[in-house]
Amino acid sequence: KKMMFMLPVEYDSMDKIPKPTNPLVHIEEIPSQTGVVHVYNGKWGEARNKELAKRLAAQLIQDGVPDMTEEFVMEHYQFWGYNPPFTIPYFRRNEIWLPLEQTQADYLVKTFKPEVK
Repeated sequence: KKMMFMLPVEYDSMDKIPKPTNPLVHIEEIPSQTGVVHVYNGKWGEARNKELAKRLAAQLIQDGVPDMTEEFVMEHYQFWGYNPPFTIPYFRRNEIWLPLEQTQADYLVKTFKPEVK
């Protein structure tokens, strides 16, 4: 398993980030990506995450996202949790995150962008 942390905006360059004291910890810059998320609260676990990833896949397929398959979702989704373990489950923010190709993101924006009046 892998754990990642997002650093606050003041660490806007790699040389501003404090050096880890544990040799198992390393710092890596991850390029920005476009994706889609399913946000949920409560308890999380591998079985629940897989179930929610399948639901996300079904919704994206139903919405007509180009080249979207359940297999792709199940191979590429990530669980993102934002709260410490002592947070009451109802108040936890969890996400199932899935990367999208630019054409898929463009399709979703074009298809579901709300009209501005």
